[in-house]
This record gives sequence, structure tokens and C-alpha cells, in this order.
Amino acid sequence: MQKKYVFATAAVAGLATAASAQTRLSHNLEETVVTAGAGIACAGGTPQTTTDNFWSRSFTLADYGVTEDFTVSSVEFGVENLSLPTVIETTITVDLYEVPAGSAPLAPVGAPLGSASILTTDRALEIITLDIDGTVSAGTALMVEVVSEDLQALGGESSGNVFFIGGNSFGQTAPSYVRSAACGIFDPTDVADFGFPDAHFLIIAVGEGGGGGGCPADIDGDGSLTIFDFLAFQTLFDSGDLGADFDGDGVLTIFDFLEFQTQFDAGCP
Repeated sequence: MQKKYVFATAAVAGLATAASAQTRLSHNLEETVVTAGAGIACAGGTPQTTTDNFWSRSFTLADYGVTEDFTVSSVEFGVENLSLPTVIETTITVDLYEVPAGSAPLAPVGAPLGSASILTTDRALEIITLDIDGTVSAGTALMVEVVSEDLQALGGESSGNVFFIGGNSFGQTAPSYVRSAACGIFDPTDVADFGFPDAHFLIIAVGEGGGGGGCPADIDGDGSLTIFDFLAFQTLFDSGDLGADFDGDGVLTIFDFLEFQTQFDAGCP
């Protein structure tokens, strides 16, 4: 008998810009909240078990005012439900690719420009920030793909092991995409085509223009480092703006101030 897999939602019991320090490439109008029912995955079996899944978004650099090469320092992605009743842990991987400007995500050809993984166990309704390094060329688009292991292969076809990427339904400026060989979807496909128009995956890239160069501490962008950059950093920090997240961990702490001060003292190239 031929196995049948379908895309399913997890069982439940803007485009943003930042200060000159870092640029956030995001299509989510709400970037901090993961809600139930907004993540999908190819799954089958009883109890439901997820297979291979590749979730992606693409970001045309020019849409974010980036006119130079862009170097990614971290990627944030949502987790709606990661439940592993029969295995200890699983690996989630983030891969970076370069695609043409204006292009939707494409089936990858060749090695990624950057890749990072996390070995993790059960999680729910949270956002993971993963440090990663990769540079895409000016005038192109960055494709970010979040990759799940085939949990049927890892733990059994009806083991109940599942990973559903996280997202929300609060709006997006471009579609979310998924592919899965088990579901017969070999190219990234808009999830709205499967009947999930409100599944807006949280996949956000953070980095800098100029191939990692430039002068992030020059927050006011006047080409020199002055007291006004300190004041601009403080304003960002006090308002909770992640433009002040100089250590790239996704939260604002004293370590961001220390890293800003280090970069300020080092001066502009």
C-alpha cells in the first residue's frame, strides 16, 4: 500500500528595519509572537509524525535599503511544537543561499553560503536565535531555509515525534514557503497553495551591509563617532529596539552596551 502524507498543522491541547548597527530582514508584521496553528509540516502516521521538511523565505536586499553585499550574523526562527516522545533530541539546521533579486525561494543547487545547526529537545511557542555567517552579493536576494530531520526515519513512522515551525497570522509582506519529498513537493511552494494562507513563518535574518564591514557604531550615520552615537544607542536600547542588539543574541542586555563601546573605541575603518 502506498503511504500517504499530507501537510498538517500542529495538534494544539513587516517588513522591519533597524538602525545602522544591524539590518533585520523580515516579512513578519509581528516578529516576537509564536501562536498555535500557524506552523505546518509534512506529516503522517498515527500518532502524527513529521517527515522531512524545509521551510523558507527570501529577502531582496534592495527592499531593505541594502545596496552592498550583505553578511548575515544570525537567524531567528519560530518553534510552534517540537515534541520527541521516543528520541532524545533532534538537529535543526539553518542554511543560507543567494537567489536572484525578486525571486521566491528556489530548490537549492550546490552548497549553502552559510549553515548552522542546533541540537535540541522539546520546545514550544518560542523563537530560537542561531548565530550563522554567510554573505550574499549586492543586487540579489537572501534565501533562508530552516531544515528539519525526517522524524519518521529517526524514530519510527508512527512514533509521534513532531517538529512544526513557528509563526503567526498577524500579517506578512511576502509568502512563506515549504518543500518536502515525502509530500511530493520538491520545490519551495507558497503554503497558501495548500490552504494555509494564515501560516506566516517566523524566519528573520540579521546582519550588515558591506560584507560585514562598515561602521556599526556610527548609529547616526554621519560618518564619524561622536557623543551623538552614544545618545542614539541609548535611545534604541531604552525603547527596546533590536538595532541596539550589538552582540546579536536577540535580547538587550549590558553586553550590548559593552560591545557597542568596544566597537566605538575601535573606530571606523
